[in-house]
Amino acid sequence: MDSEDDLTDSDVDVVPTRGVAKRATRPTKKAKTVAGVYEEQLFLVNPVMKRMKRIVDPSNPRDAGLIRQATKAGPEYYDSEADDLPGEVQSVKHPEWYRNVKWGPIASDYTHFQQSEPHVQFVPGRWEHQPDGTVRDQKHKLLVKFVDNNGKQKIFTNPPPKDWNHQEALTALNKRIAQQWRRSTNYRFRPVVCAYVREERVWISKNLNDEGKPTDGWKSFVDAFNAAFHNKMLSGQDDPRPLRSQSSLTKEIERFSAVYKAGRIPVPARNQENRAAGKAKRQAKKA
Repeated sequence: MDSEDDLTDSDVDVVPTRGVAKRATRPTKKAKTVAGVYEEQLFLVNPVMKRMKRIVDPSNPRDAGLIRQATKAGPEYYDSEADDLPGEVQSVKHPEWYRNVKWGPIASDYTHFQQSEPHVQFVPGRWEHQPDGTVRDQKHKLLVKFVDNNGKQKIFTNPPPKDWNHQEALTALNKRIAQQWRRSTNYRFRPVVCAYVREERVWISKNLNDEGKPTDGWKSFVDAFNAAFHNKMLSGQDDPRPLRSQSSLTKEIERFSAVYKAGRIPVPARNQENRAAGKAKRQAKKA
């Protein structure tokens, strides 16, 4: 699987550019196919529904009712109740996270080939809320079918997680499926910068010396930062925190060099404006 520095899960969703023309900031490029025909590249953007809104809570009576009404992906994908096959799952970095299942007939059916819907990131739990008010079995998304740039039908089977609430396993699946689309089609990534939040900046400030550099060297600094935040949910955030590279942390520290050297915490411009406006209102009331 690829290492996608500073990409959150939301960066692996696939949507054709035509459907998001109003949100595009640059014209789409043209990609030349083998046949010599130029086609629009397709970029990956965030899903319509935010991650938190797509998470289903089976203990909630309303969500439980939706699950009962929904259609489960059956043994045509794989038999969820069957024992796993002997041995570990192949071609994954952490085979201990996944089940080694026997795939059903739909995983090798090229006769009734139907291209998969564009991938939307997995969320914790077997089910996810849909924009139409229903819930969908995420088991469907493990099987990926599309026609590649050479006009060849492709089928990819992605191993189901042993625990559908294991965020690291889901994140790895998101990246794996995004890679399958990217390598064989004109779908491309449009990286979304995941800004540092206050909790992360407080940690950074505490672990820099008076010169604004990591106290124990860059490697230890990066490893310790990711141990503290990677894949963790922070208050007020919709997504788990991304894995940060040394390059990303260096840019953050250089960007606010004077602030960090002074032992202070960087405050986004918008927050500063809000604070200034609030202060002005309080002063006006006193007057």
